[in-house]
Amino acid sequence: MSETITPGVVLKTKFVTANNKGFQDYIQYVDREEAKGKGKAHRSMFSLYNHYMDDPDKTSALFTQQSDHLSVEGKQGIKSLFEQAQTNNSIMWQDVITFDNDWLKNRGVYDSKTHSLDEDALKQVTRKSMQSMMKKEGLQESAVWSAAIHYNTDNIHIHVATVEPNPTRDRGKRKPKTLDAMKSEVVNGLLDRTQERNQINSLIRDHMVNEKKENNSMKWSNREMKPLFLDVYNHLPKDKRQWHYGYQTLNPVRPKIDELTTRYLDKYHGKDMKQLHDRLDQEVTELKQAYGDGPKDKKRYQHYKQNKLDDLYKRMGNAFLQEMKRYYHQQYSRQTTHTNASYKSKHSGIQLQRSLRSIQRSMGQTYDQFINDLDHQKLERKIEREG
Repeated sequence: MSETITPGVVLKTKFVTANNKGFQDYIQYVDREEAKGKGKAHRSMFSLYNHYMDDPDKTSALFTQQSDHLSVEGKQGIKSLFEQAQTNNSIMWQDVITFDNDWLKNRGVYDSKTHSLDEDALKQVTRKSMQSMMKKEGLQESAVWSAAIHYNTDNIHIHVATVEPNPTRDRGKRKPKTLDAMKSEVVNGLLDRTQERNQINSLIRDHMVNEKKENNSMKWSNREMKPLFLDVYNHLPKDKRQWHYGYQTLNPVRPKIDELTTRYLDKYHGKDMKQLHDRLDQEVTELKQAYGDGPKDKKRYQHYKQNKLDDLYKRMGNAFLQEMKRYYHQQYSRQTTHTNASYKSKHSGIQLQRSLRSIQRSMGQTYDQFINDLDHQKLERKIEREG
């Protein structure tokens, strides 16, 4: 049995109504001097989160969307807004973002030896998370929130409370897509894989796109590409509008299109493709460590690598089919303007050679489009849309 992976980030949420004791407890907590960040947090706050909260050793000052450290006046302002929300029967949404400390350490956010934490980084990802939540739930104009970072020898965590001073809704439950997006903002903000993704892009751009082809490329084209080109071409549907990789009518011939892509990659980019596979594997590992291996969380990364490779083959295949369209139109044009069989045969061969050369150029150019999609943040947005 495989070992369960502890996720780097866990989001737990609930909500309480205005008549709930936890609502009043939070208002009292905001008003305490301990909330400035030097003393222990008031225990009444924990009634908000007692299902999954330990007593902290230390708490940061309250912060909001606009302020890193609320002043006395700022605290009174927040308290007033929360009291107004309670009077008007607002829902209070309570979110706890919990981190695996080792994961934070590996991200360079936490030093376990000195117990120092990059609070600015956590505050920024909290703000992005809350902005995403309020946008998706339609709360941008009506809601306010405050948060505090809590320190614990086992887990560092952030508590966030959100209310509407003038409620626009009486429904507390938020959409699963909203919660997924909140977590993704935190992960993506701390999981800075820019360097690794740049290495993937450089690998493709420098070694696969701009690399000069070998002098015997046309010999290879004649020997490898020509038979496949004609085989696919002769089995395509009559309706040229269906000459796209994803069309169902291309199912029988699609394996041959993929075979052309594979042969091309093996011929010119075998070593580069191995490195690309390694890089994509690293991305999957990073995402797995961030989200864990729960049934729902696996969906965020389990198909990441294959999706990228499938997209590459789709793009390459479409480049192949586009050239076939051009070849068809040029062939058709010559057939209608020339009747001499010898002439048509000669120029058909010339045009085929041109098409084969053009295919190789198109395949190289296709990489430029492919690398723009090698960003796992786009994958997260796709999962969010489709989840």
